[in-house]
Amino acid sequence: MSYLHVEQPMTSDEFLQWQALQEDLHELIDGRLLPLPPRDASFFRLLVNLTSAIRTALGGESGWEAFTSADPVIATGLDVVRPDAFFARSDERFAPAVACAFPSAAGGLADIRRLGAQRRITTLKELVSVDRDARIVSVERRSPSGGWTTSHHGMGSEVRLDFAGITFPVADVFAGFDRADARLTLEEFCAWESSQPRRHEFFHGRILAMTGARLDHGTACMNLAARLHQHLRGSPCRVFSENAAVLNPIGTYFYPDVVVTCEPINGDQRWMLQPLLVIEVLSVSTQRFDRTEKAQAYFRIPSLREYVLVDHVRRRIDLHRRGPDGHWSRHPSIGEAPLHLQSLDLTIPAEAIYERIAASNQAAA
Repeated sequence: MSYLHVEQPMTSDEFLQWQALQEDLHELIDGRLLPLPPRDASFFRLLVNLTSAIRTALGGESGWEAFTSADPVIATGLDVVRPDAFFARSDERFAPAVACAFPSAAGGLADIRRLGAQRRITTLKELVSVDRDARIVSVERRSPSGGWTTSHHGMGSEVRLDFAGITFPVADVFAGFDRADARLTLEEFCAWESSQPRRHEFFHGRILAMTGARLDHGTACMNLAARLHQHLRGSPCRVFSENAAVLNPIGTYFYPDVVVTCEPINGDQRWMLQPLLVIEVLSVSTQRFDRTEKAQAYFRIPSLREYVLVDHVRRRIDLHRRGPDGHWSRHPSIGEAPLHLQSLDLTIPAEAIYERIAASNQAAA
């Protein structure tokens, strides 16, 4: 006797629990996992251009917010999609009215499946797709009967979106596309990021959406920031946690978990240029990047003297320190060993770093 094994589809609730423990973002389509497609430089330019064009047409007080693929949308019990961008009311971000898609130049079955799943979002009224080769913007509209009609708009024409009664030129979507280097500049990113509802980081033309962390991660950040704040009282140096960006003119823009700077700070500014100390509390979704590309970018900031990676799950700390000769050395510590910060002449006991974090908690942040 033989038995036919049938794989059971994953539900949306199961998927969201599973995704919280993964390093890379996925979608759930028809109960099956699908990784997000790779993104090239032109994708991020289109993303910024289109969302900026729609936002400009909407005006400043429209009540609509733009979101990116870091925000999952439950379409059905078997579909959790991540539109490349979508617009929703600020108090209804899980109910998008319009989604934006930038299919890869090669196209393929994955793009077809993704768009099909997005059409199953019950609140979706319009789906905007950009053909980067033909320079065409297509708009699919849901009819009262539930079907979809499509209009195509080429260069020299305007796109109309009924969800808010707005129009914008197609040319705005492809601005900067003909430059020899079509990558977003740091200045373009900063202008775009200032109007976004969630924080994003920038790494040489790529936009990195910041996802939520677990509570133990936040506890470790607060523990470290509190000790640093107490130590720096009366000094010209200040500590910031999670909401202050570090800008490096070479082309990066990061939000460290904890950062100390001694540069003069204007309360209205959104970033700093001269960090002295940067601490990143590791999480599953960011640890590989924090240890590699982000570390190398930080090492190129002249003012930075120490870069610290805290693994609060394994209770391991990797401290990178710049020596008098400019070279960086790594100083690991494990368990109950304290953290020695030469840049601030400060030692933080391990029990202060891991206060209120259960040692037996092996769930990643």
